[in-house]
Amino acid sequence: MQDSQLDKVVYLARSESGRGRAMPYRVEQLRRHAERVLVSALRGALERGEDALDQVARGGGATAEACREGMRMVRLHRHDMEEVLRAGLEYRFSTLVDPEAARYADPAAWSEHGDPVARHLLEELSRPSEATAVAVTEALDSAVPGRRIKEVQNPLAVEQVVDLFVRAQSRMALNLSAGRLLGDVFARVLAEALPRLHREALALLRDGELPDEIPAAGADTLEEECMFDAEAWHSQRAIRGREMVERGRARVAKEISRCLDGRDPPVVVRRLLEEAWARVLFLAYLHDGPDSEAWVRHCAVMERLLWSVEPRGDDADRRRLVLEIPLLLHELGEGLSTVLYDPFDMSKLLRALEAEHLRCLTEADPGLVEAGGAEPDLEANERQAHMRRLQEIPAGTWFELDSRDGERTRVRLAQRTDDGLFIFANRAGFKVMERTGAELAEALVEDRAMILDDHRLFNTALSRVVRRLRDRRAGHGDE
Repeated sequence: MQDSQLDKVVYLARSESGRGRAMPYRVEQLRRHAERVLVSALRGALERGEDALDQVARGGGATAEACREGMRMVRLHRHDMEEVLRAGLEYRFSTLVDPEAARYADPAAWSEHGDPVARHLLEELSRPSEATAVAVTEALDSAVPGRRIKEVQNPLAVEQVVDLFVRAQSRMALNLSAGRLLGDVFARVLAEALPRLHREALALLRDGELPDEIPAAGADTLEEECMFDAEAWHSQRAIRGREMVERGRARVAKEISRCLDGRDPPVVVRRLLEEAWARVLFLAYLHDGPDSEAWVRHCAVMERLLWSVEPRGDDADRRRLVLEIPLLLHELGEGLSTVLYDPFDMSKLLRALEAEHLRCLTEADPGLVEAGGAEPDLEANERQAHMRRLQEIPAGTWFELDSRDGERTRVRLAQRTDDGLFIFANRAGFKVMERTGAELAEALVEDRAMILDDHRLFNTALSRVVRRLRDRRAGHGDE
């Protein structure tokens, strides 16, 4: 690769101040490669972990039920964990070239609590990876002009990778026994993947290419054989197409059956999965493949949908559902729109699903549905109405916000400070932006922001339950 190619700069999204973030070409190459490697490692670890949990669950004993619940949590949060890893890695790399981003940095997710899984991962990874991690830090320091890169800023340092995997695993809230079992699997997988990633990182940063990189192969062998026989080529292509369609249908049916195994969801949920969401999964299989981010995301939506209609035991569990419903409905609507699902049928399905959510929220506490006032509307002074509503928004609520350069991103409200500043975090829990209440209200008026927990997504009865559950939050703290 030419030196001029190595010295190119890739301009990423602008920082909150409006300045473009210039990422050296080879560092951006490394970020993309590291994401592929670590996401693949996470997927492999989760597959092995689910098998290990299944073996313990089948063996019976005191930990069997905990391991069965662990398997369910792995399936439910698989996509969330991938998103946490991607978002965290992107954030870590952005701090290499954007000093402003570093001021949002959170402490390590595990540092204050002495997380046993984190300690185990550090012990297992430090020995084989410490020397290569130091070499990667030195290479990054040479590759990023104008900044001194220290070990703590290296996104591929052992402590930083452990932090991201611990953040990802924490999405599942596993009990101690299942958490340790999965932590052991994580340690084995990362002990294999991280030293290799460090060697590849050094090659990319120093030479601009992976070690032993082989040029892409030529045309598909079958096409080469048939290139002078168009009829045979088209015949083979049609056969392959039919085979792929049949494999796709079988894989979708298997995935839906696996999710429904041992569950008895309401009729509307079963219908939504088997008739509507099956189309979304089928399209993802054909277009992106069963190992793609889109496939994993759609499978995770299916798991979350089933979780959302299970009985709710207490107010804390119901409040968690309240926070999840808007995002779930949003993602269901987005997915069904991609397959051009009939809008009228979609509306009926989602309304019926709202009724099920209302039942789940109120069956143990009928008082939640007591009559209340009409929905507050945004009348003459919209900004003031938005300001009042923003003061009641709980931490954890999802927003879609335009960044300073106009790019829309999905973030979660992390906290509201005493002086009225709203702090937002990405999926990995890293704080990425802040806004004043006035700025947020103005953005809502001008449609540069959207609260995904918007009452327009709910019918009146469900909206009233949501408000009353939020009222009960006082004295309980944020979940």
